[in-house]
Amino acid sequence: MENIILLILCLTAGYGLKRTSLFDQNTPIVLNRLIIYFFIPLIAIHRVPKIEFDTSLIWLTLTPFLVFICSFLFFQSIGRFFNLTESSRGALILTAGISSTSFVGFPIFEMLYGSEGLAYGVLLSLGGTILVFNTLGIATLFYLTSGGASVGSILKKLFSFVPFLIFLLALVINFIGLTYPTWLDNILSRLTSPFTILALMSIGMQIDLKTSQKLWKEILIGQSYKLILAPLIVYVLMWHILHIDGVVGRVCVLGAAIGSMNAMSILTAEKGLNPELSIIMPALGIPISIPLLFIIEYLIP
Repeated sequence: MENIILLILCLTAGYGLKRTSLFDQNTPIVLNRLIIYFFIPLIAIHRVPKIEFDTSLIWLTLTPFLVFICSFLFFQSIGRFFNLTESSRGALILTAGISSTSFVGFPIFEMLYGSEGLAYGVLLSLGGTILVFNTLGIATLFYLTSGGASVGSILKKLFSFVPFLIFLLALVINFIGLTYPTWLDNILSRLTSPFTILALMSIGMQIDLKTSQKLWKEILIGQSYKLILAPLIVYVLMWHILHIDGVVGRVCVLGAAIGSMNAMSILTAEKGLNPELSIIMPALGIPISIPLLFIIEYLIP
């Protein structure tokens, strides 16, 4: 409940403050760059080294990748049918392909499945969502914004992108088994704690309700995939193909149904892929997904 209230307050505060004389048009741009180049690298260096890879729980890592790959295929295909611009297709691929599994998911997983569900939710987020964001997500973003550039130039951009380099460093720390001393872990935790509030307020500042009404077709298609089709794909895979119908399967399905990740939305908008659509996807999708998760849990046999 606290997260729902925090979500509403931050979005509302951002939306309201932007419409006062206290902030100018560049404020969201400054906030976005702070989030991308300060908070996202800090989150990677803080959380990625804590991932405990377990082959028995591999689908908690793989299903976020499946959702993203299906997002790419879905919007590239259906985008032509609905005459979506390349910018809109790119925005939907990236925002509908990655869920806000930690902010929204953790409290709901714990509420529904107790400590076991929360533990699986942490692995889903750290071992799946963060990995797909920092690998396929960022690579796809550069691919879509490079205008037909060569693979070499795309890789050059990718490996000169500071958040990605920090992510690679965090993976190295994980693989060599290095653990942070308590004092450093506490400092990193405190440094990253404002991320959620700033990210949501930045999204609130960038919401334009008049523009959003013009994007109703794009929003409807995007949310239909994110909130309905993506969890349906994971459900069919887990229940009817792999026959994984316990708590692990349920967490995978619900994780796919959570609204779009704030960080991916902000990064996509910053890189110019239909910024209005990129911002409105989590702003609408996260609140809608919260009651939807309980409905899905009730419908799963």
